[in-house]
Amino acid sequence: MKRITSILLMMAMLLSLTSFALAEGDNWKVAVLTGTVSQGEEEFRAAEKAVEKYGADRIVTATYPDQFMSEMETTVSQIVALASDPDVKAIVMCQAVPGAKAGFEKVREMGRDDILLVAGVAQEDPAAISGASDVVLYADEIKQGDLIMEKLAEWGVDVFIHYSFPRHMAMELIVARHNLLKENADALGIEMVDVTAPDPTAEAGLSASQQFILEDVPQQMKKYEGKKVGFFTTNCGMQPSLQTAVLNEPNAYYPQPCCPSPYHAFPATLGLELEVGADNEDALRQIAAKLNEKDAAGRFSTWPAPINMVIIELGVDYAVEYITSGATERNDSEKIFALFEEKIPGISVAKYVDSEGKEFDNYYILALPPVNFEDYL
Repeated sequence: MKRITSILLMMAMLLSLTSFALAEGDNWKVAVLTGTVSQGEEEFRAAEKAVEKYGADRIVTATYPDQFMSEMETTVSQIVALASDPDVKAIVMCQAVPGAKAGFEKVREMGRDDILLVAGVAQEDPAAISGASDVVLYADEIKQGDLIMEKLAEWGVDVFIHYSFPRHMAMELIVARHNLLKENADALGIEMVDVTAPDPTAEAGLSASQQFILEDVPQQMKKYEGKKVGFFTTNCGMQPSLQTAVLNEPNAYYPQPCCPSPYHAFPATLGLELEVGADNEDALRQIAAKLNEKDAAGRFSTWPAPINMVIIELGVDYAVEYITSGATERNDSEKIFALFEEKIPGISVAKYVDSEGKEFDNYYILALPPVNFEDYL
């Protein structure tokens, strides 16, 4: 009897230890690091949706500072703080602003080789960020050089105003898109004009950049009176001002936001209460109706889905699957392509190839066809 009791006790202890080990292994979390609502509402809301989907015990969220260029150390510290939690097994950062590379390298220096690092909408050099990350996801900015100019040609635009500033024009993908825009503009006979706007991360802040746009668009329209003029800016925070200014000018055209989406500035500009990412088709219909009230449905375009939100959603889904499946391959191209095609049928997904022909195996670029708002009336 004593022997049976001892055996049962030993079995109970083994079961207890096994349960404890399973519980320990099950205490995983995914950290999502985004900008604030003022700098990138879509990313912020996408992080909230990840919490709703997987639960607050699985998803932890944080934000980097609005003035990220002057507060890079804060961004690095935020990444390190997330990685200091032993239960965090993946970090999904979008947008991966300057400081992401340094932060990811710090994570590795901490000995956290078990953490999957995903960089969305990376703002650092592709070679640098791809070397520090396991997976990089970005809208195909270069292809936008074709899509934007095709839309402008379809509208019969005569002049194209490109707003940016030195910090953005030092980024490889933005420069490549700009060069393709210029090449296409020359081929189509569209005059392309570069205008330097104030950097929103400079001392004067975002308000100065927005005010510049509101004042400059009417001046450009007066300068090119009688012509159709297209406008584009490389910065998220300038989109509401640019949309507002274009809306008020009958001959002004807006091919897309810098981060193409139905929710990128449109709700604020048009006074719409849209739940970001809830129903894209309904959002497009509501935007089209408001634009039509201003006779502007044929002067605006965007992509049919919020690409930055898709990047976070799929980045988190990929991270969860990587963790829970016990996968050892961090960059599973087949799985990444399948996830995107499942989420948005028809999406174009490719690996980034730089100007010298070098392909980056873990750097994925995404594109969607522009919408015609008149189709949603």
